[in-house]
Formats: sequence, C-alpha cells, structure tokens
Amino acid sequence: MYYDSRMERGNIMREQEFGRTTNTTGRQNLYVYGNAAPAFMPQRAPQPGRKNAPVIKPRPKKSISEQTRRNREKAVRMNPAILFSFVVVIGIFATALMGELTLQAQNTQLRREIASQKSQLNTLKMENDEEYSRIAGSVDMQQIKEKAITELGMQYAQSGQVIVVADATDDYVHQYQDMP
Repeated sequence: MYYDSRMERGNIMREQEFGRTTNTTGRQNLYVYGNAAPAFMPQRAPQPGRKNAPVIKPRPKKSISEQTRRNREKAVRMNPAILFSFVVVIGIFATALMGELTLQAQNTQLRREIASQKSQLNTLKMENDEEYSRIAGSVDMQQIKEKAITELGMQYAQSGQVIVVADATDDYVHQYQDMP
C-alpha cells in the first residue's frame, strides 16, 4: 500500500473536528478539547478499502420498564389544579407588576410637575424682587418727609409725647385702654 500524505492530512483534519486522530499505524488517539469530555462522541462509518478500519457496533437500545414509562407520561401531563394555581400566581404577579409600573409612571409625572412648579416659583420670586427694587428705588424718602410736613401738617414728636411700652414676647402689643 502506498502512502498518500494528502489523504492522511485530510483524514486527520476531519477527525480532529471530533477529537480523534489516526496515526500511520492505524491506532486511534483520542483527544478531549475543552474542560469536559462530551457526552456523546460521534462514530464514523468504516471507509471501504481501509485495512484496519475500526468496527463500530451500534449501541443497543435500553429497555424501559413499564413503571418508568408511566412516570415519564405522568411528568409530561400537568395536573389541572397545579396548572390553575400556576396561572393564578402568574396573574397575581402580572397585576402587581402593572401596579408597580403605574406607580412609577405617576411618580415620574409628579416629579416633572414639581420641577415645573419650582421653576415657575423661582421665576415669580425674581419678578417680585425686581418689582420691589423698582418700587423702593422710585420712592424718595426726603420728598415724602417734606410733603408730610408741608402739605399734611405733620410734626416731629416732643419729648413728653413719646411713651415707652414694656417689651412683650410677641411681636404685637395689644392696647386695652387709652394711654395717659
């Protein structure tokens, strides 16, 4: 028999896909790639014309006991009570999830409204401060004093006209009778 290196390389490459190589003496070397051996190694059909082709025996089917077969059929079928309770639990879970999503959407909407109202409040405060500054700047206290004295006849208080009242804890003083 002659040795064709191209055929041998092709067989080795094809067999390496499955984790096997055949050396020139016809012995098979088994390699396991990765960190775990595969559960099933594919078997190649013997090639005609090869002398030392391995004989592959088909695996016999395991006979399954009647009890095992019944247990498998039982496992496939679902008990209606279990199925109903499963559906109820999924329904409760879906309702709770929808409620949570609704609350989160409302929370997000309220946060947006609060931010909008805060912005509006800040704008109004700035406008109020500007208006107060404009009014305070337009009032001339000297002009008011002259007008009160000349046109309205107001006078400064004399020394005997000022009465000092005892300081109360409140900001207001209540007058219950006339002052002397």
